[in-house]
Amino acid sequence: MPYSMTGFTFVKKVLDDYEVNIKVKSLNNKSIDISIKGDKNVLMYLDLEIRKLVQQYFERGSFQLYININSLTPKFIVEPEKLTQYANVVREITKQASIYLSDDKLYEVTIGMIVNNNNVEEELDDTLKENILNAVKEALNALKEEREREGKSLILDIESRLNKIEEMLKEIEEKKEKVLESAKEKVYQKVKQLLGENYSERAFIEATLLADKLDITEEVVRLKTHIQRFRELLNLNEPIGRKLDFMCQEMLREINTLGNKMPDFSKFTVEMKTELEKIRQQVQNIE
Repeated sequence: MPYSMTGFTFVKKVLDDYEVNIKVKSLNNKSIDISIKGDKNVLMYLDLEIRKLVQQYFERGSFQLYININSLTPKFIVEPEKLTQYANVVREITKQASIYLSDDKLYEVTIGMIVNNNNVEEELDDTLKENILNAVKEALNALKEEREREGKSLILDIESRLNKIEEMLKEIEEKKEKVLESAKEKVYQKVKQLLGENYSERAFIEATLLADKLDITEEVVRLKTHIQRFRELLNLNEPIGRKLDFMCQEMLREINTLGNKMPDFSKFTVEMKTELEKIRQQVQNIE
């Protein structure tokens, strides 16, 4: 079953002393594009591994991953002596600058300095790395399921439009012989009108050959073959977006040729091209 390239998933995991939040959004793209944002330690130590995971799960699409880690335990404890030292530094600086700070503001500035000095990059231990990667896998699996559900909806819509094209093609097949005979008769009458009584058998042979060029049997057969191949591709359990896009181009070529040969069927060809364009738009979202 083909997959859609659009989807969204959110995974929240509590891992020992950490809470991990992962959001993954995917959109259609001609190739694969991956953007990872969030916790700086994750980006530093796991960026490459996460990219490889996405490439293992998907072949096409634009992926945006947001990964945040929140500690469930205090990272540091403020010792009274350290708090006093920082507060004295702040008082001295503000005194020299002739700036007055209330006790509440002094406490806020002091705590801010302590937090900044303790906000250093921490290397992720192997257990936490493994847990984060497992959470990413869970999110990617959920995204794949979402893309599969969306893909099923796309296929149903495409199938209904293929049916409409087939119905119009069937009508064309039923009427084409009558339309072709009418076209031949018009050519015969035109030859008679131009040559009068001096027409020859050769002239009518040429007229017949000209009328035969209006035959659309080959285009009808090729279009039916393309539709059959299109349906075969829809049943494959692999990325088929590029192949379907190519088939849309081939089908459009046959419909245009058919319309140019037989202007009498312009009503059908216009409607067929309208349905085919809607199919092509849906195909752009298929992996």
